[in-house]
Amino acid sequence: MKQLLFLIISLAIAAPLAAQGGGQGGQGGQGGNQPNYTNPANPTPFEATPGELVSEEVDISALTDEEKQIRDRNLRAEELWKNADYRDYNKAFSELHQLSRAFANNKYRLALSAYQSGVNTIIKMRDEVELFRKQSAEAKYLNEKWYWQIIDRKAREERQINRKKRTAKLESVTYFTRAINHMDEIKNPDLREKPAFKRLLSAVFRNWVMYQFDLGNLPQCISILELYIEIDTNEKEYPAHKYLAQCYAFQEQMIKKYNVGTEDQMFRFRYKKNVHLLRAAELKYGKESAEYKHVVNLVNRDEIISVQP
Repeated sequence: MKQLLFLIISLAIAAPLAAQGGGQGGQGGQGGNQPNYTNPANPTPFEATPGELVSEEVDISALTDEEKQIRDRNLRAEELWKNADYRDYNKAFSELHQLSRAFANNKYRLALSAYQSGVNTIIKMRDEVELFRKQSAEAKYLNEKWYWQIIDRKAREERQINRKKRTAKLESVTYFTRAINHMDEIKNPDLREKPAFKRLLSAVFRNWVMYQFDLGNLPQCISILELYIEIDTNEKEYPAHKYLAQCYAFQEQMIKKYNVGTEDQMFRFRYKKNVHLLRAAELKYGKESAEYKHVVNLVNRDEIISVQP
């Protein structure tokens, strides 16, 4: 009897707690379905991207009678010719598979997963760096008697932090490169025009460029940046032009300093540098601003110097 009474009391206490936990779990589940991925270099939340470009289910009611007949005929033929060990000898039909919705959705999921892994790598690194700085600031260094010992310790700490950052950025670039490769394999032109595809591709390009730039691989960023500004309204983002101007300036200086290219190439890089520098200033400050006019004067001076004998 006592055991039964104890069981009833336990259930009475657990019921409201379970209901409360279930409500919190429901909210968490809803948040898990629609996460907000934050760009580490930009506080603006990255809009949640669905795991599929389009639904793989075919709306039979929307098909015409002829399309229904073709679909039924193909399904019967595939059933008759079903062979699990079949392998293509000619690549013509295997390449057509890349146009399918199922293939596009699979590659899109892989690209999204790789992108999220790259972003999480950067976030984890920044958390570790912040924790390391906090622990170093709170630690007591009783063996340090001279000023040079403090300077030497701080230099060692910065080297450790820089190694953490470089390792994480190299790893994240690997993930972003993998995501780009997955998205390149989606060949269906209609699916490549989907807003979700463009949004994810822009995010992957943007993060790839930021961390390649930090790693010092500026020439490699040029082609990706040029592709980035061709996507929808990305051309109106002034940081893209600022990064591109920096990359062209790097190429120009390499030719000028180490003579690793022709003079024509140097002038071409200088011209493109100035074009994107002006565009970045225009987008950020406006054509009537003092900042834009100052950049125009710098560009004019640069162009005059470039044509002097």
